[in-house]
Amino acid sequence: RLGSDVKNNFYEYEVPLELTPPDVYNDARRDEVWPRNNYLNFDLQTLVDLKKERNRAKRAEEEGVGYGILYTGRDPANERNRVAVIGNPSLSDVRVMLVGVRNNSATTKDGTIWVNELKVTDFNEAGGWAAKANATLNVSDVATLNLGTHYESAGFGSVDQSLNERRLDDYSQINFAVQADLGRFLPEKAKLKAPIYYSMTKERTSPKYNPLDKDVLLKDALDDCSDKAERDSISAYAIERTSVQNFSISGLKFDVRSAKPMPWDPANFTFNFSFTKQSKNDPTTEYENTNDYRGSFAYNYSPYFKPFKPFKGLKSKSKNARFLKEWELSWLPTNISFLTNMTRYYYEQQTRSETDVMFQLPVSVSKNWLWDRQLAITWNITKTLSLSFNSNTSARIEETVGAVNKKLFPDR
Repeated sequence: RLGSDVKNNFYEYEVPLELTPPDVYNDARRDEVWPRNNYLNFDLQTLVDLKKERNRAKRAEEEGVGYGILYTGRDPANERNRVAVIGNPSLSDVRVMLVGVRNNSATTKDGTIWVNELKVTDFNEAGGWAAKANATLNVSDVATLNLGTHYESAGFGSVDQSLNERRLDDYSQINFAVQADLGRFLPEKAKLKAPIYYSMTKERTSPKYNPLDKDVLLKDALDDCSDKAERDSISAYAIERTSVQNFSISGLKFDVRSAKPMPWDPANFTFNFSFTKQSKNDPTTEYENTNDYRGSFAYNYSPYFKPFKPFKGLKSKSKNARFLKEWELSWLPTNISFLTNMTRYYYEQQTRSETDVMFQLPVSVSKNWLWDRQLAITWNITKTLSLSFNSNTSARIEETVGAVNKKLFPDR
């Protein structure tokens, strides 16, 4: 018996023994002591195939078939030997191995039993392959596009890696990125500066074995599904998917200035915006979403004016009068700047219940909405006297408690 225990979750392989008559034997008669029919020599996949057959019979609602009932069959390679399964054992989680002798007669028997040389041979050494490609396209000085893809199949690994260290899943990745300046699409007189960046990365990891039944190939588990709904359910659970999107527009401004700087000049205004979206699901997480939005608006104005000289009209030629004549007074602030910045972070995670598929755990939610404002005024009243004013205000915007997801909860 092989399994997580020897009562409720195990595989069983039974060989009917041929007894050796009492005698004195030499090497020439060793096959009589160790009969070939007594060899416990079988393919481990036979155990898995029987479990798959049992599961199909259970889905078909055949009488007398269930997880708690011993299901038996014959070894296709040796019809003498019996194979059985109960519960949901897995060759990937063998914690107990039991070798026993069963007396099928009605009387008590005694004898000497030899168990010798237990080993596993003929490992599945099927290899894998990998490929990687990247391409870059430059569209003059307007935009740059990057496209890349990466794939590794199950069984891929370096030549110095053992079987256990090689990949046990199919991994694929595709990424796309574009950089451009929107100002290139407008007339040069507009003087628009709007560098944008967008990237998208998608990863998909498909395990070789079904996470719900770790010694059954995922392909076989999907093929055994009775309908599309069951197939989609297993696929959504087993396959790990990750998606990341990034977008940013930095320093957007119309660099148009008057000959004499004015407060309403477009060049005084600057706009920034970016967002990052991540989504992920795997066998332990039904969904995990992260949204991070950031935006800012800045205003910066430095007036151009001639300082006022209140004593410029003095006609005295004394040194003191000269000092007063050159004394300058700034009647406008030297610089006025304002910045408002808003950040919104939202995270939600739905963890799967590993004990009860029908039970749904509460959604974990973390969110933060911040709004910062800054005002700075610098006023150089004279060459030696200056005033400055700075104001910083931070606010946190309260949101409703719980998940805010219109796709999952359209009624809220």
